[in-house]
Amino acid sequence: MVEDTLSVATLYQTYLSTLNLDIQIVSSGEAALEHLEQQSIDLMLLDLRLPDMTGMDVLKKVRARAPKVPVIFMTAHGSIEVAVEAMRAGAHDFLIKPCEADQLRITVSKAIHQTQNGKQDVLGEINQYQGFIGSSSSMQKVYKTIDSAASSKASIFITGESGTGKEVCAEAIHSVSNRSPEPFIALNCAAIPKDLIESELFGHVKGAFTGAATDRKGAAELADGGTLFLDELCEMDLDLQTKLLRFIQTGTYQKVGSSKLSAVDVRFVCATNKDPWQEVKRGRFREDLYYRLYVIPLHLPPLRDRGDDIVEIAYSLLGFTSLEENKQFGKFNQEVLRHFVAYPWPGNVRQLQNVIRNIVVLNEGEEVKMDMLPAPLDRFKVASYSEDVIDQFIDPEQNDDSKKIVPLALVERRTIERAIELCGGSIPAAATELDVSASTLYRKLEKWEKGRG
Repeated sequence: MVEDTLSVATLYQTYLSTLNLDIQIVSSGEAALEHLEQQSIDLMLLDLRLPDMTGMDVLKKVRARAPKVPVIFMTAHGSIEVAVEAMRAGAHDFLIKPCEADQLRITVSKAIHQTQNGKQDVLGEINQYQGFIGSSSSMQKVYKTIDSAASSKASIFITGESGTGKEVCAEAIHSVSNRSPEPFIALNCAAIPKDLIESELFGHVKGAFTGAATDRKGAAELADGGTLFLDELCEMDLDLQTKLLRFIQTGTYQKVGSSKLSAVDVRFVCATNKDPWQEVKRGRFREDLYYRLYVIPLHLPPLRDRGDDIVEIAYSLLGFTSLEENKQFGKFNQEVLRHFVAYPWPGNVRQLQNVIRNIVVLNEGEEVKMDMLPAPLDRFKVASYSEDVIDQFIDPEQNDDSKKIVPLALVERRTIERAIELCGGSIPAAATELDVSASTLYRKLEKWEKGRG
């Protein structure tokens, strides 16, 4: 960590203590470069303003001496323009001080994990792919699509319910693409007022409107050479959709208040929690824009359809949140896990994250128990079936005077299909009741489906 203010360095070292890293602190650029000559490092946290040289000067020398070492800039004097300049110069990431503990830990963990090429993560051994946790069959399809499409310039349209990780997915696409050294710029079309979004996207010139005191770069210009992520695209105003279509087709745009055409090279990744074709039919999304952007569709499954991933994500969140809140929680009661797997999670991973934080903050102990679950999970009832009920549906076609022996494979299939039916179509819930992993059921269902076809 290259930081000339000791109090700040000590604070950030405390933030990172839960990651079990060996952190060395130096206060100048020269000291950082000397340290790099003496021993190898896995990561450098670098202040932009140092007493003897600029952070950008340090970065250039680090890139020459140790090109594979990720460098994360930290500065209180930053702007997005400086961030883009740093990324183009070879920085791995960029943080504005004061850094939040959670943000700093995640950024550092992700950087080290990526340099270790998918080996053990600093937060523990978890099945992780570019920010995602889990290895269910539904997510394996997502990972395969990302790997296959990342190197292309083709537009990717991500769909999925709120909280499924669409921005994480967009960042993953950028990270594994050949554009990863260049900027990843995200623009949330639903969070920006209608009268400002054109300026946010294309920028403006001085005097373009009241309050435009200087020229300003937009997301399109900032993403030049990299990836432009348009989140909640279906919320964009129809008039601006026309200008976006022209930008996508030609690679050129006009800043607000300017007649000059500017050209950039960006890769488009879009996302929505709605059905884009239904939005087209309702007249809220341009059909020509839909066909232009919907080249590679990528659907993120809801958490309730991700089987054992739910448990894996819950354990990862529990460990991380417990460390952050200085608590002792390390495991879940089996009944709690049954609830987690059976619950439909309308808010998906975001809701699970909030539930885990609620439990950790408001309770004490080493094991999460049922009485710690917040609403609405505390009112959720997991279906339970006695052995005599199970016996009744093993072979629904049997009768008392039948001497027919049913093949074991057929009994198994009927049992699984009946369990899924009784659990309202929820495969994770059926797996819990049958005391098998959800991935086992997914594999069997996929096998039967192939046999049918």
